[in-house]
Amino acid sequence: MRSPLHHEKYEFFLEEFKELRARKGWNQRELATRLGVGQDIISRCESGKRRVDVFELALWCQACGTTLEKFVKRLDKRIRSNQLPGLLRPDEVDETE
Repeated sequence: MRSPLHHEKYEFFLEEFKELRARKGWNQRELATRLGVGQDIISRCESGKRRVDVFELALWCQACGTTLEKFVKRLDKRIRSNQLPGLLRPDEVDETE
């Protein structure tokens, strides 16, 4: 069994996670400064070498001008578009986002 760290859905998470920063037009150093962490932390998280917990993700979303809820909905949409079971129940999916 593959490690969850290398699970296909986690790869989609990492893509969405990197896009959080990219949508703002920031490099890793700019996001690190806003979060008060070293650039190496951003790099390790974006490359999948360091896992991100839900509290960190919420702070990163906030720094990037979005919410955890919107992030999860975008991630769910990305996962479903690749013909994988999503993260949300069908009644929780908002197709307008």
